[in-house]
Amino acid sequence: MNWLLIGLLTTLSAAAQESTETAQSLNTEGNRVAESGNYAEARRLYQESIRIWRKMGPEFDGHTAGTMLNLAVALCGDGQRQAASKVFEEALGLHRRMLGARHHHTLANMNLAASNYLMLGDPERAEGLLQEALPILREFYPEDIQTARTLEGLSNLMVRRGLGREALAPAEEALRIAIHSAGEESLEAALAYTSVGEAHRFMGSPERALPLFRRARFLYEKALGAEHPRVATLLSQEGLILMGDGKLSMAEQTMVQAVKTLRKACPECVVELSIAQSNLGLLRLKQRRYREADEALTMAVELREKFAVKQGPELADALQTLALARRGLRLFDDAARLNSRAHMIRGYR
Repeated sequence: MNWLLIGLLTTLSAAAQESTETAQSLNTEGNRVAESGNYAEARRLYQESIRIWRKMGPEFDGHTAGTMLNLAVALCGDGQRQAASKVFEEALGLHRRMLGARHHHTLANMNLAASNYLMLGDPERAEGLLQEALPILREFYPEDIQTARTLEGLSNLMVRRGLGREALAPAEEALRIAIHSAGEESLEAALAYTSVGEAHRFMGSPERALPLFRRARFLYEKALGAEHPRVATLLSQEGLILMGDGKLSMAEQTMVQAVKTLRKACPECVVELSIAQSNLGLLRLKQRRYREADEALTMAVELREKFAVKQGPELADALQTLALARRGLRLFDDAARLNSRAHMIRGYR
C-alpha cells in the first residue's frame, strides 16, 4: 500500500504551523508502523493526527481526508473491514469536496473503498465507484497504478458474475500497467498477477493460473513475510487449483496451512478466514470427509454472515455447499432447509 503523505501549508501562523507539523508527523509515523504490520499503533497515530486536523478547521479537510484514508487501510489490514467502510466513505466525501473527482487522492480513495465493498459482498457499490473512476483515470492517468487498481476491481467483478473470459482482458492490462509503473518485483505487480491468475482459474486453465498465483505469493512473501494474511489467502487459492487437478494431498497441505496462518496472524480477518474455510470445506467434500467438511463450511457461513452487508449470491453458494456436507452426513432435513434458504436469497436478488 502506498500510504498518503499530507502536504503542509506554508502561509500559517507559528502556532498553526506547529500543529500542522505535528499532525503530519503523526501521519508519517502511522505510515511507518503500518508498513511494519503494527496496525493498532498505526490507528492510534492516525486518530490523533485526525483530531488535530479537525481542530484546525474545515480548510484542512483535505488533510483530514488523507489521514482518514490511511486509517481505513490500517483497519482493513487488521480485518476490521466494516469499520473501514465508514471511514472510506467519510474520507471520500471530503476528498470530493476539497480536491474534486479528478484528483489522484480522490481516485485512490474510490479504488480502496471499492475493493473493500467487494470483500464485504457489496458488488453494486463497488461497481459504481469503479465505473466512475475508470474514464477519469484513462484520460488523466492512463499508465498510473490507480488505473491498474480499477481494472483489477472490474476484473474481479466479472469473475464473480461468471464472466471469466471477459475478466481476463482488464486483468492483463492491469498487470502491464503495474509492471510498467511500479516494477516487476513490486507488491502492485503481485496483486495484478493474482487478478490474472483468478481469471484463468475461473476459465478452467489451472496450468496458467497456478504459476501466476505462485509468482504473486513469492513477491508477497519477499516483501511481507511468509506469515502475512495475503500469503495465506494465496495459499488457499493455490489449494483450489491443486484440488481441481486431483492433487488432493498437496491441496490439503496448502489449505490447512492457509487457515492456520490466518488464525494466527489476523484472527479478525473474517472475510479472508471465511474464504479459506470454504475452500477447505470443498476439499473435505471431495475427500468425502463429511464431518470435517461440515465443520469448515459451517464456520465459513457463520463468518460470512458476520461481515456480509447483505444476503447475496455468495452466501447462497455457501449455504448450498454446506447442504452437500449435511447430505453426506445423512442430515437430509438440514440440507433441505439450507437449500431452501439459498433459493430464497437468490429469489430476492
